[in-house]
Amino acid sequence: MTESENFIRFSVSLPEDLLKEFDKVTEILGIQGRSDAIRKAMRDFIVNYTWMHSSVGSMAGSITIILDHEITGIMDEITELEHKNINLIASSMHVHLDERECMIVLAVRGNVKDVEKLNNELLALKGVKLVKYTIMTPEAELP
Repeated sequence: MTESENFIRFSVSLPEDLLKEFDKVTEILGIQGRSDAIRKAMRDFIVNYTWMHSSVGSMAGSITIILDHEITGIMDEITELEHKNINLIASSMHVHLDERECMIVLAVRGNVKDVEKLNNELLALKGVKLVKYTIMTPEAELP
């Protein structure tokens, strides 16, 4: 927040259970008050909505992949995609979850269309169980 920001008060109707859960999570996270928590949640909502409905611009974030590494060729295919998209992938991390499953986290930045294409290519691989992308920064700063 900056000193020059204008604040608007508004009222919201919510189910009581939803508000209780929101307050519980706010407290667990150590966020000071509902207003700050709502601002953070709204920014996250806007970033994700804007990215999902935009076909141009730049973004930064991560793609997390859960896979069965015993599926023949899966690691080679992922490595090939990583090399093919070296301009998008800033860093990668490989985590062994158990004897069969691994998690790969790719830190990505670049054109929205290119990152979305990479995300979809990873999702289409046999042996990939789950792909989740997280957007951390949109092209323009949010308030």
